[in-house]
Amino acid sequence: MIDKERMMRMSRRSFAATALVGAALGAMGVGARAAEYAGAGLRLMPVVGRGRIFGTTLTDLAARGYVEEEYLLSGEAERYGVAGVLNPDGKWTLTPGERRPYVTRLYVRRPKDPKQFNGTILVEWLNVSLGFDVGFLDGDGLYDGFAYVGVTPQYGGVIGEGDMPQGLKSWDAERYAMLVHPGDDWSYDIFTQAGRALRANSARGHPLHGFRVKKLIGAGLSQSGSRILAYANGVQPLARTYDALMPMLCAGAAAPFEGGAAPGVAAARARPLFTRVRDDLSVPAMQLNTEFEAPFFRPNRQPDTPSYRSWEVAGASHGPAELLKIIHGKEDRDGVGSRWHAFDAASNVSWQPTSDAAIHHVHRWLAGGPPPPAQPPIAFEADGKTISRDAHGNAMGGVRLPELQVPIASYRGQGTKHFLAGETHPFATDELKRLYPNHMDYVDRVTTAANAALAAGVILPARAEEYAAQARAADIPPTN
Repeated sequence: MIDKERMMRMSRRSFAATALVGAALGAMGVGARAAEYAGAGLRLMPVVGRGRIFGTTLTDLAARGYVEEEYLLSGEAERYGVAGVLNPDGKWTLTPGERRPYVTRLYVRRPKDPKQFNGTILVEWLNVSLGFDVGFLDGDGLYDGFAYVGVTPQYGGVIGEGDMPQGLKSWDAERYAMLVHPGDDWSYDIFTQAGRALRANSARGHPLHGFRVKKLIGAGLSQSGSRILAYANGVQPLARTYDALMPMLCAGAAAPFEGGAAPGVAAARARPLFTRVRDDLSVPAMQLNTEFEAPFFRPNRQPDTPSYRSWEVAGASHGPAELLKIIHGKEDRDGVGSRWHAFDAASNVSWQPTSDAAIHHVHRWLAGGPPPPAQPPIAFEADGKTISRDAHGNAMGGVRLPELQVPIASYRGQGTKHFLAGETHPFATDELKRLYPNHMDYVDRVTTAANAALAAGVILPARAEEYAAQARAADIPPTN
């Protein structure tokens, strides 16, 4: 049982501390624009230093009718201790502990016209696996009226790691001078306070002032997906901040709650606990994994319920080619480097259009619509370890996109050379000519498969149209 009176005292204490730390920012010399109070511990970022947001989208926001601003988020966060055992059923009990002040950042991407807002904010826990903040949820579907917020809850995003850190304070020491982070043990409550601050939008300077905020979806991918999974099982029952949670590409591996005051990026990736989403969670949860994660995730699969869904994208890797292009584009623009190099052999099956569709389904689910449509899991052989494959070498079962239904290559979620990137093995010319007697046959089959994926709910209409256009432009079967 939740002690409601205690929770109200905690909430009042948290917001009081937030206001105090926020008030201190002005006295610490933050620029004039940063002094514009936005309510709930939010202040507009100063336009100093490089004069731009680190890690922002490559999308032309003006063409989409969107704007983006960055804010300081300050407060006093608490860490959580574990009471009892963290069992695989996810029914975990946490106890609030030591409180410490913090100042971090978040950036808000929203429709310029509040009338275009659909009422849902997607709040992404930014990933720090590369040694700096990375946001992955920037698909075309998010520009259908959603507001998006990227939050920096972790030490690695603020400070970075190693002898040449690439955290925010290193990237732009002037713009991000005010950021203070106590360590990853406090990251969960920072994410909670970000959600609460976004709801408290009555102040005129708030990034969503005048927007009718209805629902918040908390999401993360890979390393930060593990944080969202841990948040769902341990923190959400206490905080009750988010209306739905989407741990993605984390293979059912939850992050720890106790790892040291300032563990850095490497420790943030350590000691995962494989678990299911607790079945008594009071809000909907949806997991999305790919062929890469499927062998690790399989032992922790759980059945769909009225409040839980799980999809697995066959053929897709953790870091498919399309995602790597986006990451490299941001790295080139921002002047940072990572361990992710150009992988020519990466899987060409992307999970991103399917994550777009999943977010749309969760949005409708929260508005009283049906849960996302059930999808079969990726199939395994009797040994429970080997993925079952069809005559083309592609995985059987799972979410089946046109790449697998009308194949021109065999795809692997795990790569032999670059494990996370997967592999693409194009078919020989003779095989393509055998499969597709003429170009229109190929176009028709891709169009049919795209429409089937659209009907199944695993892509959005724009992606179905894109599949058809790509097929028309492809030299399949080869003319030479």
